[in-house]
Amino acid sequence: MKSNTIKALLLVLLLQGSACENLLEETVYSELTPGNFLNTTAGKQAVLTSAYGSIQMRNHFYLFLSAHTSQEVWNRGGSIEALLTPLTNYTWDSNHQYFGDSWRGLYAAIRDANIVIDNSSAADATASDKQLNAEARFVRALAYTHLYDWFGPVPLYLTSTPEDFKLARANDQEMKTFIEKELVEAAAILPLNQAQFGRATKGAALGILAKFYLNTKQWQKTVETTKQIMDLKRYTLVPSYKNVFALTNEGNAEMLWVIPASPQAGHNLVALTFPTDYPLPQPNNQVFAARSYFFDSFVNSFEPGDTRRNLIVTEYTTTSGKFNKLLGINQSLSGKYEFDPNAAGATQGNDIPVVRYADILLSRAEALNELNGPTQEAIDLINQVRTRAGATPAQLGSFIKDSLRDYILQEREWEFFTEMKRREDLIRHGKLISNAKARGRNAKPFHVLFPLPITELNANANLVQNPGY
Repeated sequence: MKSNTIKALLLVLLLQGSACENLLEETVYSELTPGNFLNTTAGKQAVLTSAYGSIQMRNHFYLFLSAHTSQEVWNRGGSIEALLTPLTNYTWDSNHQYFGDSWRGLYAAIRDANIVIDNSSAADATASDKQLNAEARFVRALAYTHLYDWFGPVPLYLTSTPEDFKLARANDQEMKTFIEKELVEAAAILPLNQAQFGRATKGAALGILAKFYLNTKQWQKTVETTKQIMDLKRYTLVPSYKNVFALTNEGNAEMLWVIPASPQAGHNLVALTFPTDYPLPQPNNQVFAARSYFFDSFVNSFEPGDTRRNLIVTEYTTTSGKFNKLLGINQSLSGKYEFDPNAAGATQGNDIPVVRYADILLSRAEALNELNGPTQEAIDLINQVRTRAGATPAQLGSFIKDSLRDYILQEREWEFFTEMKRREDLIRHGKLISNAKARGRNAKPFHVLFPLPITELNANANLVQNPGY
């Protein structure tokens, strides 16, 4: 009897244990099951969309890492002043938030691009997969281009399942070779046009490649790639400079690659430009206490009649009726991006140009001058840009090689203000540090690169910090 009782108790305990085990067993529902979701077009497209979201940098770090370090603008006011002032004054260090933000955002794009590439690179891939693969390679190469620009050579993660998650930095030649190869091969596959605005195209890949060649002083390759772009017959200058940036003209024929934005997924550039007593055109617009100002020397450098100067606000009447003159006190404002009537408060939907056709023309002119000195072709390219702006055309007989180099650099400053080009231009011309010193900044030669974020150094013992930091 006792034996039967013990057996019964053991059976009950066994059944209870089995029941508990069943309750603790969780059914996992995941679209990321290997061999399933990522082998579908929808799955790869979803991850690619995430990669695009990371590479389309609408945050402050992209918008200000160039403008403030190049002395294009200076800043005052708002809580963001604690972040912007070190960039303006060259007192940043590896703890600066923007360096960590940019590193993490770009490597997130690389991570997602690698997932797509790993799942769309079969030898017998469909045409759809080949295009997705090319788009992902474009995103990855663009991310590495930005990282190289800001930090120099960085670790090259080329698969979504790396054996080593703590790679050392690539060397300079490895970095340049990889970026070039990826963009060349992506451009060969990408279509001239995309049904969905904001996705990579042949022109976008060639445009980023042309600028990469320019910034690494590969002059002959710059000439060849800009010619490829011109031969596409896809891009042209918009007749009105103001309309290049108009909300109603977004996606125009001058844009090779932009940071697309909307009021739901946009930027705060306008809100961080205009003062709080500026009369806002719509009640849904909002501005912050922080402002970025142009120096008088830049505003006054435009010749009379140059329409590009019209997009600089040099005076205004406040909401209380007071007239404020900004020119003369180094406080003129960029009006290149208009107030968005559909803005969600401080968030605006203006697209930010990354590469546009005017840049291709001036890049080609600069490379031709470096190869051959002043030529009529280079002057004609410059004059396409100047004529559109209503500026006096340049004359071939006015230049030698060095003076035309300086002239093009100045032309680029007039043409591309508030487009995050000035830092790379000054670095290429060897003038970033001297320009900052002339403003009284604490600039040293090593400041041409930013420091690797301290968080990344702490996480990866194989990383070596840039000299000087």
